[in-house]
Amino acid sequence: MLALIEAGDAGLQAAYRLAERPPDEAVVALDSVKLLAPIPRPPRLRSMSSYPSHLAQAQEGRARIIAATAENPEMAFKAAREKFVQRPPPGYYETPVYWIMDPFCIGNPDDEVVWPEYSDWIDYELEIVAVIAKAGRDIQKEDAENYIFGYTLMNDLSARDEQARAAATSLSITAKGKDFERSCPMGPCIVTRDEIDVYKLGATLRVNGEVWAVGSTEKPQWTFSDCISYASRSAPLVPGEMISSATVANCSGLEQARKGGIGDVVELDVPGIGVLRNKIVRAGRP
Repeated sequence: MLALIEAGDAGLQAAYRLAERPPDEAVVALDSVKLLAPIPRPPRLRSMSSYPSHLAQAQEGRARIIAATAENPEMAFKAAREKFVQRPPPGYYETPVYWIMDPFCIGNPDDEVVWPEYSDWIDYELEIVAVIAKAGRDIQKEDAENYIFGYTLMNDLSARDEQARAAATSLSITAKGKDFERSCPMGPCIVTRDEIDVYKLGATLRVNGEVWAVGSTEKPQWTFSDCISYASRSAPLVPGEMISSATVANCSGLEQARKGGIGDVVELDVPGIGVLRNKIVRAGRP
C-alpha cells in the first residue's frame, strides 16, 4: 500500500486497470486469506480531536460509571462530574490539537486483542482515519483535501482506568491507557477519497451483536483539512502517514456509560468503508 500511495496518480490508475481485468492467478477468495491492517506500520500516526460532543458526553458517561455503585448514584454522579476538568475547554475551539500515537500498536482486522493485566476498564472508540497521499509542508487549508489518499477505520482501544491515572499527573492524557500491543486495530481497507463523502457517513458501534452506539461523521469542529494544515506547519507530511479524527461523536462505550468485557466481539461499522471486527481476550484465557 505504501508503494501504491507513493506512486501517485499513475500508480492508482494502474491499479484501477488491473482491478478491471485481473490475471486469473491474482484472484483469491477473501475467506482464504487473513487481512492485515491496510498499512501495518504507517510512517506516522496522529490523533486529532474533531468532535467536541464526544468529549462532553464521555465526561458524563465516566461520571455515571464511577457513581453507579454509590448508595445515592445521582448525588454521586453530580459530585463526580463537578470534579472533572471542563470538557472541551474553551481553547479547544481556537486551535486543532493532536497527540502522536505509536505505529507499532496497530492491530489487524479480526485480531484477538490481549487486554493488559493492569486494566479492568475496557472501552472502544470508533474513529475515521485519513491517509496522506503525498509529501507536503505548510499546506494551506483550501488545498489540504488534495493531500488525502483515502480513509480507513480505527478502534482506539482505551484502558480508561489507566488513562485516568495518567491524566491525573497533568503530564499525559493517554500514556498506558492507549499504548499497548494491538491497541489500534485498523481496516478493513482504505477507501479512496473520491469514493465517499467523509462528512456524510453513518457510524455504528456493536458489541457481541448488540448496537451500543449510533453516530454520524457530520459537522466536526475540525475537518481533516484543518488538521492537515495544522500538522504541516513548519513540518513535512509524508505519503502513508495517518491522521485520525479521534472518536466520532457518540461512538464510544464511555459515552454510553458502558464498560467492555473480556470476550467481547467489537464491530465498527461505517457503510462505504466496511466493518472492522476484533475480539478482546486476556492472556491465557478465552
